[in-house]
Amino acid sequence: MEELRGISEGSGIDLQTIFMHQLGDEYWFNTEDIMAHHCSSFGINKSSNQPSMAAQNMDIPTYYHGYQTVMQISDSESDMKMMFLTIPGHLGITGMNNKSVSINCNTLMQLDYGKTGLPVTFIVRGVVGKSTQEEALEFLNSIQHASGQNYIIGGPDVVKSMECSANKVVEFRPFENSMFTYHTNHPLRNDDYNSTYLKMLKEANKSAEEGLYQCERIISFEERFTEDTDKVGIDEIKNVLSSRDSDTQDVISNDWTYASVIYELSESPKFIIAPGKPHEKEYIEIEFK
Repeated sequence: MEELRGISEGSGIDLQTIFMHQLGDEYWFNTEDIMAHHCSSFGINKSSNQPSMAAQNMDIPTYYHGYQTVMQISDSESDMKMMFLTIPGHLGITGMNNKSVSINCNTLMQLDYGKTGLPVTFIVRGVVGKSTQEEALEFLNSIQHASGQNYIIGGPDVVKSMECSANKVVEFRPFENSMFTYHTNHPLRNDDYNSTYLKMLKEANKSAEEGLYQCERIISFEERFTEDTDKVGIDEIKNVLSSRDSDTQDVISNDWTYASVIYELSESPKFIIAPGKPHEKEYIEIEFK
């Protein structure tokens, strides 16, 4: 909040507006737009020949596009450095630190939310401010969540996918002992649904398992990465994030894709970004300084 006050003072924009600028997910939940859905994330555990990695296509409204920004923050009291993909005036929409802790976010509009919980933006900053993945997961489990959200929490050894709602935090993995995980915008383990979604299911005569519609993006992950998959490298991650596998508009690299990030969570962590749709833009590496 002190940082937001500084942004307000420096920009000349009132604090209430700057604060609202941080609340992208909370805006959608409080308008009860259950059909709002975008973003695709992936994570792979460390193996004998490569570090763990976490990645995401960040899909946000097109009026933000053209303002892709990467921000690095150095802690004056420690050697912690944090790097975020963001929008001007925003605290950060996804990011990592030089301790190989990272976070990626996917909205889960079907899950329950709370008006007194911590907003997604502040959770992003809270996780990336932690020195270990264990601390980040403890934080994620200890707070009250304002919005239904899947967080892929990266660490130097494993990457975890956590479905969070107002009343529950549940881990998702595609199958037991999977070396990778992925997520889009449908709860796959958490059943803490909000009342609006349950009402819409009833009106459509559908079960929660069926959902209101089929996500084509999750199918791209499921078909590309199976129980028989024994190798996933950065090229495979770039390929899936650049993919347009469906004949519909619901493809992984789509019109809403603001940027694509890959976090290499090694001893010398790397922030890799395509500043736009990855099927159109090349990935570049930005170093911690």
